[in-house]
Amino acid sequence: MPRIPVRRGLPFLAAGLITVAAFAAGNATRADGPVAGATKPSTAKVDKNLYPFGMPQGRPVIPPPPPGEPTLAPAYATKTTTRLWGADPFQKAVSVTQHVWPAERPLNRRGENDNVPDRPWGVTLVTPDDPLTAISATPLIHFPNDAPILYVTRHGVPRVTLNEIKRLGDTGIERHGDVDAFLVGAAANPEVKRQLAAIGVKFTSVTGRDVYSLADNIDKLYGSIENPDTGVPQMGTSASSGGNGMQNVMIGATNAWQYVLPATHWVSHMPTGLLWVDKNRLPDATIDALKRRGMHGTIYVFGGPDQVSPAVVKQLAEYGAVSRVTSDDGVLFNAPPKNTPVNTAVSFAKMYDPMGMVGWGITGPGHGFTLVNRHDWQSAVASAPLSHLGFHAPLLLTDSPSKLPKEVDRYFRSVAPRFLNSPAEGPYNMTFVMGSWTDITWRIQTDIDFVSEMINGRAWNSSDGGRYSDSGQP
Repeated sequence: MPRIPVRRGLPFLAAGLITVAAFAAGNATRADGPVAGATKPSTAKVDKNLYPFGMPQGRPVIPPPPPGEPTLAPAYATKTTTRLWGADPFQKAVSVTQHVWPAERPLNRRGENDNVPDRPWGVTLVTPDDPLTAISATPLIHFPNDAPILYVTRHGVPRVTLNEIKRLGDTGIERHGDVDAFLVGAAANPEVKRQLAAIGVKFTSVTGRDVYSLADNIDKLYGSIENPDTGVPQMGTSASSGGNGMQNVMIGATNAWQYVLPATHWVSHMPTGLLWVDKNRLPDATIDALKRRGMHGTIYVFGGPDQVSPAVVKQLAEYGAVSRVTSDDGVLFNAPPKNTPVNTAVSFAKMYDPMGMVGWGITGPGHGFTLVNRHDWQSAVASAPLSHLGFHAPLLLTDSPSKLPKEVDRYFRSVAPRFLNSPAEGPYNMTFVMGSWTDITWRIQTDIDFVSEMINGRAWNSSDGGRYSDSGQP
């Protein structure tokens, strides 16, 4: 895979804990005269349909970070969207952790060791030049690790990442010897280890001879922490959670890894394995991981026959119940529709399988979503914690930075909130838009905000939107 250059010390305007409205100084005046710093109006031709009173001029008002938090950065948010901004993978990952974990309460405060909403229990470090390794690492995010993804390089920890590790000040993962960081794949290099040791971070490494064995080793590691009784990740390990021992596995194809990107958000949400096959081969390491489940795994294969062959699916069926996550439906379609990463993500956001308690089942309003450019896999992986805490926002993909795919636009419209008596009924949606303005434009973000507003269900011409109960909620 091509390596991505590290931008050290790049100015960082990423999403943090603040919502910013951009005010233009323009040619505005106050009662006592012109606003200081106002600029002269531009002489460029102005689109009167966009700016009927002229284009605003000047600079936005950028608030300073909170006292004692010099690395926190603001976010651009609308009523129903929030931009988690970053110019490179390192910044994008930090924008997510800044949004999710304030890390404001001191470690010696009563209950802080179990205070999930404030600071994480650990972090997971990967490099941004290897999608298969980074995707494989995402099961480590979920409890009882609570360890979000941050990016390092093959030669060390960039300043923006090092500062964020310091800001987060994780509690340590008590179920794994108070380890602070998982170093996955090439992240387990001497310089990363040296820098972490220098600031007192306790770490453990997980590697493999190839991506199949790496995923198997991650599965063993996570299983030993999450379910030490059997060493296999499973649902319902205690009376406070459901699932009754279901052992779910997400399967991705190394030749079609973009199709399994939505699974990164699921495995950060629920204890689940994530393993690899080739289109026409079931590797030994994956077989070993499935055998640990005593032939009782509930297996979900991302992609259709063009991504994972029927022969491989038949082999997988020897180790548990298998179903595909695709855009196909044998009742709805006479001929199978074409599978794409985009419609696979929508399908997974809508599906729900009661057998494995798998799938988001979102067919109505009142939920979160994460939108990522499908060519920006680093954002897809780094944003997985948005499905771990907070809005629990499953991943949706766009294949264009400037226009939503039709299936995604239709989905947003279908899950827009519709009220019958008052807009205060709610519930509203929130969509997190990942990356820079070149990854996904401001226009897409505002389009999502436009179609996500509350709809009057009693209006004669309203046809979009739904109710919270449409997702099976009371």
